[in-house]
Amino acid sequence: MRPVPLAARLAVVGTALAAAVAATVSGSSAAPAPTQPAQSAKPGPTAAPLAGLKVLMTNDDSAQGRDAGFGTDGKGLYEMRRALCAAGADVLVVAPWAQQSGAGARMTPPGFSPVAFTVQAVAPPAAYAGDCATGSTGGAVFGVCVAASPCGSGTPTASPADTVNVALSRFAATYWSGGPDLVVSGTNFGQNIGATVNHSGTVGAVVTAHEYDVPAIAFSAEVPRDLAQIPNVPFAATADFGVRLIAALRQRRALDDGLVLNVNHPFVGAGEKLGRPVLTDIGLSSDLGLTFLDDVPRTGGTYRLVPGDPAPETRRNADTTALAQNRIAISALDGEWGRTTGRGRVAGVIAQLR
Repeated sequence: MRPVPLAARLAVVGTALAAAVAATVSGSSAAPAPTQPAQSAKPGPTAAPLAGLKVLMTNDDSAQGRDAGFGTDGKGLYEMRRALCAAGADVLVVAPWAQQSGAGARMTPPGFSPVAFTVQAVAPPAAYAGDCATGSTGGAVFGVCVAASPCGSGTPTASPADTVNVALSRFAATYWSGGPDLVVSGTNFGQNIGATVNHSGTVGAVVTAHEYDVPAIAFSAEVPRDLAQIPNVPFAATADFGVRLIAALRQRRALDDGLVLNVNHPFVGAGEKLGRPVLTDIGLSSDLGLTFLDDVPRTGGTYRLVPGDPAPETRRNADTTALAQNRIAISALDGEWGRTTGRGRVAGVIAQLR
């Protein structure tokens, strides 16, 4: 993998983000068409901003999109797919067969014998059926399960990381001789910010794409705390911004193999105003505020896990703070767990063990 310093990536993202902000403020539906795109075919002067861009999509909410009311199982993916295709992108969906929220970057290991993965065609929900028919993929959508037989209601599902592995190592090549140019994960039902990022299947998918040197962006839409507003999760608004951001990154030749972004779009309630996109750091608090209820004796027992109040955020410029202020939080990730600073004490201890 070609190393790209995080500071350099942040600088490029900041420039593209400024263009996306300008598009948001002006109300335009897309950034200007690039004059020197780095990916795929070169659009003409009046072409759609993502013309010819090959995009692999996945999520952690499933490929099936059966929950038309709340959108918990893939509505965000289909809204993003619609927007990308309308902007000229050539889209292929390879996503988990069923729900995988909280899967992180989990992979299904083969152990001592091969593990079967079935990539099975999925009919998009009727409202989205014709969205991508003109692309080279024909708008193909696939769900992936961990089985040698056809995927069904009781079949174990592949994880988001599994789907990216299958698609980038083998399956995408059945549609494209080269590519994809970009992996898009989401739009997720619910925000992925702060400490929650470590456990997000949506984010785990883009970290996996980074291992293949493919630029990747995770998109998530905030779920309102008012349960009556859950049907109004901002999937369409997130998709609209996603197109503008990707077009701006493409125009500035920033869709390189070091790019990994985590984007969270706020839910904007009545009387509130959408803030500007901002480049943020991953916060330290957990937006979910997970809490275990009940007491369990030392002999064992059952706890109940429920969401609670988020812990106060202590990191400056955190994504948690930005989202709470109705701003679109965008964080650049390096996709790596290694640490290069603050290792002095550990190094000293290890030296004494030799």
